[in-house]
Amino acid sequence: MAEKEPGWFNDPYGRFQQRYFDGSRWSEHVATGGEQQVDPLGSSSVIPIATPATAFATPGKGAAVVKLLDAMGPDSRERPLPSLRSAVAGLGGVVLALGLFGITLGDDPSRGQIIATSLVLIAAAWALRTFVKVAEVQAAAVGIVVVAIPVFAASVTVSDDTAGFWTGLLLAALFIAAWALPGFKSRNLLLGLGALALVGAFGSLSSTDQSHMDECIQYLDEGDYESFDANCQDLYDEEPSSSALPTPFTDNAGDEGAVYLLGGAIYLGLTWWLDRRGHRGTGTAFAAAGLVSTLIGTVLFADQFGEKSAPIFVLAVGIIVSLVGSHGARRATTWWGAVLSTIAVVWFVAVQAEPDTNTETSGVAILSGLVLVAIPFVTAPIRAAIRARKGSAPPGPPPPFTPSA
Repeated sequence: MAEKEPGWFNDPYGRFQQRYFDGSRWSEHVATGGEQQVDPLGSSSVIPIATPATAFATPGKGAAVVKLLDAMGPDSRERPLPSLRSAVAGLGGVVLALGLFGITLGDDPSRGQIIATSLVLIAAAWALRTFVKVAEVQAAAVGIVVVAIPVFAASVTVSDDTAGFWTGLLLAALFIAAWALPGFKSRNLLLGLGALALVGAFGSLSSTDQSHMDECIQYLDEGDYESFDANCQDLYDEEPSSSALPTPFTDNAGDEGAVYLLGGAIYLGLTWWLDRRGHRGTGTAFAAAGLVSTLIGTVLFADQFGEKSAPIFVLAVGIIVSLVGSHGARRATTWWGAVLSTIAVVWFVAVQAEPDTNTETSGVAILSGLVLVAIPFVTAPIRAAIRARKGSAPPGPPPPFTPSA
């Protein structure tokens, strides 16, 4: 068991149903009947001479998905350590791809040229990843494909009569395929980009058709009110006329924001689920996509609430993001959720106080700061009571125990 991945297993000592193995030893964190506890006898560095056959993970809900992710390699479970050399090389690959596109395509490329160049760069990046076993070169290959795939998807789908939905859908399919197939397998950056592109594709279905708006504006500029009245009524809540131009009723930002919020909620939920099952690497891809989707959706959708309700909505979103981040020990997600919550608190206090002077503005900042400092003290007893009621262990290294199906 010394070389086994960390996780919850049947207790080899027989004192409880499940015990957490941290990768090198059996810990004091145990569970019986689905309730997580702490073994009064403490942890043990002793490994049983004969580990019983029962000391293996019991399949639970989502076992098939976990098995599939296990096949993706170690990067599915743990995020690789950050490397400055690989990061710089990856960004170098991005710049290199942009330069190669520029020098190859010239000033007025055809669609066929763009498609061919994109395919050549994707193939070259795959070859570098497959045959050149140098970390920096492989990182550069990822940077190249991050540029080449979007260019290819856009050149194949974008035209005067197609929407961004098909571009986003193809982009998502290509990035996810690259993540799953040999060559770029288990590059979680690609999975995150694919997940984000998928939300963007559905979000584009509810966004305003900018080309249609531009066409209507051109009618007005040219004084062609007859064409304007015939083709642009859908943008207005009143019957358009040449004598008095009404105000556009909406640009559908709220609908698009709802799509991004739904996508963000799904991805953050997947992050929570993957963190509980030890696949933190794959969870990072969904955490990044969920965080970006949630931030975009919050900005677009907040306008649907009144001036006094919008801060409460933003605060709720921030708290949820922070909970997901703290649950999986994710610093960026936790901090971004905290930033959203801070903005919401300051916003709410400012709306109530309506400061007009510097002194009043300073008072808003002081009051907001006091509220933010007090929140942890207020919530601490609540969290302690919840832990005590569930019989869970104090915060520690193991993820929460999930009862078997």
